This record gives sequence, C-alpha cells and structure tokens, in this order.
Amino acid sequence: MIIYHPAYDVNHCSYRILNILYALKNHKTNCDLLKIINFYYVYPHLIKRMKSLPRPLNYKSKVINSINEPFELTPIPSTLFFEMISTHEASIQSLLQKSLIYIDENEIFLEITNLPKGLIEIFQNDEFNKSSIFKILVESFPKTKLDGENGLKSKSGLMEYKYD
Repeated sequence: MIIYHPAYDVNHCSYRILNILYALKNHKTNCDLLKIINFYYVYPHLIKRMKSLPRPLNYKSKVINSINEPFELTPIPSTLFFEMISTHEASIQSLLQKSLIYIDENEIFLEITNLPKGLIEIFQNDEFNKSSIFKILVESFPKTKLDGENGLKSKSGLMEYKYD
C-alpha cells in the first residue's frame, strides 16, 4: 500500500517554501528559520510540543493550544524534521534552478518578479494562509530569536544550537 504525505513531496515542499517566502515581510528569511517554519507548516500541532514557547509566541499560546491533533500518530519531532531535510534541500535546489529564489549568506530571498501571477493568486486564495496558525508561522516565528539557549532552535528541539 502506498501512503502519501505532503512532508515528503518535493513539489508540495516547493509550494510551501514559495508560499512562506511570499507571505514574509521583505520576502526573505534565514535558511534555518525557513526549515523550521516549513516543518510546522506541515505539522502545526507539534508547536504544542515545544519545551516552552519563545517569548514572541507566548501571547499566541491560546491559539497554539487550540490546534487539533491529527488522525495520524506523529513520532518524535526531531526525527520527522531530519527526515524532511532531504525533501527541503531538493526543493531549494529546484527553486534555485528556476530562478524563483536566491541565497546569500544563509539568507533566502524570493525572486518575486519571477513568480507566476497564477501562483500568487493561488497563494491569495489558499485557506491555510488565512488561518491564525499560518499568521503565527510567518509573523511571529520571524520575530523570535533563532540561535542560543532560548532561541527557536533550542525550544523546538529540531536543530543544534550550541555551536551557533
């Protein structure tokens, strides 16, 4: 039996990356932050499993706690994150080759002028983009400290932070 999950679909990952970058202020972000936002885009209920919420997310705890658990059982978040990295990297390479993004000093930028107008319309009509969870991902996550003991990498448990 074949089971599909969007977390491991390169095309869906490319859509998520472009959607996230389009929604972000200035259409750019840190590469590591993009990986974390992309992860929680697919598994928003796992935000509740953070050790503690970083400061900019504290005031969103009511919304975060109201996220429904999925039907599927989700294993350890760090394992899922690690499994998604190859899909994420393949998507990034594909988007770079299509000149839809570029990377400079660990910052990833959307080439908004190269983005098809039809895709922009799809982003604008995407129901998830109108949700409070998506707004947390693209508005609150970028305001959080990424590195260090109290940063998003540490609090989420998804990435190594000690050597940043």
